[in-house]
Amino acid sequence: MRNVKEFISNLAESVFSHEALNNNFYTAWMAGPLDLPRVEIFARNYLVRTNNTSTMVALSFLSTADVLARVEIVKNLHSEFGYGNPAKAHIVLLEGFLTQLLSRLAGRSYQLSELERLPILPTTSQFVVEQRQLYTHSNERMVLGTLLAQEWLAYSMLTRLYEGARNYRHLFRTLDEFHENCEYFYVHIGEAEKDHKEQAIVSANRVCRTDEELAELKSGFDKFLGITAAFWRGIHEEMSKVRTAA
Repeated sequence: MRNVKEFISNLAESVFSHEALNNNFYTAWMAGPLDLPRVEIFARNYLVRTNNTSTMVALSFLSTADVLARVEIVKNLHSEFGYGNPAKAHIVLLEGFLTQLLSRLAGRSYQLSELERLPILPTTSQFVVEQRQLYTHSNERMVLGTLLAQEWLAYSMLTRLYEGARNYRHLFRTLDEFHENCEYFYVHIGEAEKDHKEQAIVSANRVCRTDEELAELKSGFDKFLGITAAFWRGIHEEMSKVRTAA
């Protein structure tokens, strides 16, 4: 019998060596500013992906009967919805950042409805389908393994996305204006995702006792890492098809 806490902690930390975090998209995003068409590809597909986050967390709540695990998941959801303030809901903050960035790249007012009319990549659609399949799996350990992967990827994902966002500081009138539009990143980097990581660890520990149960947890974890790597690969490949203006 493995040490459950040690196994789950080591599993969680394995995200740092996976393609889901070490990939060509993040390298390109952080290397320097991209043009409007490439940022639109990122923005459209990342928004679709992120728009499902709170729903997936809610599904994980339905998938476990353990009271303490459910408490940790509810804490996660409460954070996602701005602790009761709709204006601070994470998806609202993201929409605000993306429209502000796209407006400055386009040199005009860029509306959310305009972004939502852009096509979604097949790899993004596949991610959405497979993510829901994982979160609606009949095995609660598969579901909580998925949640563990999502939350342990999230903090590092957001730090990478923020570092790339800093490449666009020059598009804002002042440094203060840039930071005022980056609240989406700060709520995650400053507190939310660090809390979510620990909440996911607690939830996973609550439902695993045997090697077989740990294997089920790992299966959900590994599958989520795989679909996430494919999601970012699809965005990078699509951005690579954009011809650079002369």
